[in-house]
Amino acid sequence: MTDTPNPPRVRITNPDEFAQIVPYLVGFTPEESLVIAVVDQGAVAVTARVDIADVQPADQAEFLLDRMWARFPEGEAYMLAYTADPQAGWSLLERCADYLPAGAAQQTMVVDGDTWYLSDGTSGAADRFGTLAAEASFYGLQRLPSRSELVASFASPADSPELATRVEAALDQLPQPGDADGVVARMGELVRRSLPPDGERSSSARVQGDDAAQLAVLAQHGKAREVALLSMTRDNAREHLALWRSVVNSVPEYGAEAPLFLAGMAAWVAGEGAAASVALERAEQVGEGRLYPPARLLSELIDQVVPPTAWEELRADGLANADPRVRRAVTGAHNPAVWESVPQHPLQHPHQPPDIAPPAPRIAI
Repeated sequence: MTDTPNPPRVRITNPDEFAQIVPYLVGFTPEESLVIAVVDQGAVAVTARVDIADVQPADQAEFLLDRMWARFPEGEAYMLAYTADPQAGWSLLERCADYLPAGAAQQTMVVDGDTWYLSDGTSGAADRFGTLAAEASFYGLQRLPSRSELVASFASPADSPELATRVEAALDQLPQPGDADGVVARMGELVRRSLPPDGERSSSARVQGDDAAQLAVLAQHGKAREVALLSMTRDNAREHLALWRSVVNSVPEYGAEAPLFLAGMAAWVAGEGAAASVALERAEQVGEGRLYPPARLLSELIDQVVPPTAWEELRADGLANADPRVRRAVTGAHNPAVWESVPQHPLQHPHQPPDIAPPAPRIAI
């Protein structure tokens, strides 16, 4: 698999720009949240967001920091508290900074409404529509108004006789479950047909008619699910996210577990960590508290703070060990897109905010 040689980046030089970009790293505008961005080798390697209330008890914030610094021991921390109680926010930030290795904490900031504050008393407006925000949006980074809107984007329609009839009609067009050749080939065909043409980028799903119901059913078949998963690359992951999210939005909850897993994996590969965490959470809700077994992979990737750059090796291993029929279907379904990019720039000063690349997975979103 080839990787994008120059991923899109925006350069940050002051706290105002940092405040602009963080909601795009998280995926939505945080509220009463602790946000920690780990900078490794001049770029954001992982961003974590957690409710402040969840990390107030002893050892909870420390446990989160341990997980992150076990993965990035040389990382630097840029920490923000989004809260209407600045005093509590500063107390939590100081606690985190004191726990980190010496020199790891590079900047702390409290954001109260539309204003950011530094520890030295400097403050400014948190401009949600500034130049850096526009640039992040141009490169495909998402900022929803709230987490609830992100959760709603992974909702399934209410069950109804009409929906059940449509699903049953779609099933009649599928190969028999025992026909592995036909099932694998059909998944490859549907994925290929549903993604944008070669070289095109789009965040809009292209699933129409019975295709969504068929994809949802096919995704329950192990080898067909492999086709869908191994067709994802760092270049086309956002298109896969749009595809599988549209499937989730089109089928009843009882058929959404496998599409939610695939949507979450696509989100992780794309660096959409908030979406990956929400998809995983929704899969567990749909399973009434039981995690869909294949989704344990996504759970481990998020829990162990594995960056999406690891997908190249994971995918290569998966293809090498896959059934030949799966490899053939993936080859037909793989249409890499071309990403626009700007030149990469190293950090000029260790105390300036970092260059920003598309975000890695977030923990405890």
